[in-house]
Amino acid sequence: MKCKVCNNTSQKIFEKRILNKYDCNYYQCLSCSFVQTDTPFWLEEAYESAITSLDIGLLSRNTYLQKEVPKIIYCCFPEARKMVDYAGGYGVFVRLMRDSGYDFYRQDAFCENIFAKNFDVTDIPDKKFDIATAFEVFEHFSNPLEDIAKIFDYADHLILTTELIPDETSEIENWWYIAEETGQHISFYSTKAMEIIGEKFNKNYYQKNRTTHIFTSKELSQDQINCNLKEYTIKKKYFGLKTKIIEKDINIEKESLLESDYQFIKNNLK
Repeated sequence: MKCKVCNNTSQKIFEKRILNKYDCNYYQCLSCSFVQTDTPFWLEEAYESAITSLDIGLLSRNTYLQKEVPKIIYCCFPEARKMVDYAGGYGVFVRLMRDSGYDFYRQDAFCENIFAKNFDVTDIPDKKFDIATAFEVFEHFSNPLEDIAKIFDYADHLILTTELIPDETSEIENWWYIAEETGQHISFYSTKAMEIIGEKFNKNYYQKNRTTHIFTSKELSQDQINCNLKEYTIKKKYFGLKTKIIEKDINIEKESLLESDYQFIKNNLK
C-alpha cells in the first residue's frame, strides 16, 4: 500500500476489528511513519451519528480551546479578524469564541449546526478567512492531502489538534486514539508526516505540543508558539544600583459578541 501523505511504501503493522464487525489492517509508512487503514468502506455506517457516543470529551475540549486559541491568535496572528472552524460539528466552539469576542464561523457539511446558527459559512457570501481551525478532524480524513487542501481554500493559516502517533508500533496498536469501535479514525500522523504536509502546501509547520499544531505562511518564533503572555518591565534604582524585573500578565480579553449576535438574529427573525 502507498502512503497517502508521501506516496512511499507502507507495510502492515497490525489489524483491528472495526465497528466490532469488520476486519481492518493498519499500515505504517516506511518513510514518514504515517499510519492509515485499509480503504474505509465502512464510513457511511460509522457516520450514522456524526458525533460518536465515545466523544464524551467534546464539551471539556471546547472549553479548553476557548481559553487556548485566543492565546495563539494574540501571539501568532494578531492581525486576524475573521475565522472559520472547519468541520465544526454542533457549533459549540464557534459559539464559545463569539461569546469571547472573536468573529468565528462554522463549516460542516455532515453535522447539524445547533449552537452557531446564523454564523455558518453558508450564511455569508465571502468565504475567505484569516484563520481556519480544525479540531480533532485530521484523523478522520480518508484522503488527507485532498481534504487539507479544502481547508486552505478557506484560509492561509491553520490551527489544529490531532494526536501524534506513539513512537513504538506496540504502543500504536493499543493506543486509545485508534478508536476502532467507532470506525471514524482512519489517519494518524507523525511529526515527519506533518512536516511533509507543510512542504506540500508551502506552509511552515509548528508543533505547540503533541496535540496542537499550526500551519502558516508566516515565520513564527518559539516565544510566539509558546504563547508567552507576560509583559516585563525593568525598574532600576540608580542610587542603590539595584534592578528589579516586574512581571505582568497581558490582558487579551475582548468584548463579547453575544449581545450584538442576539440583536442580529432577532432582526433576521422579523
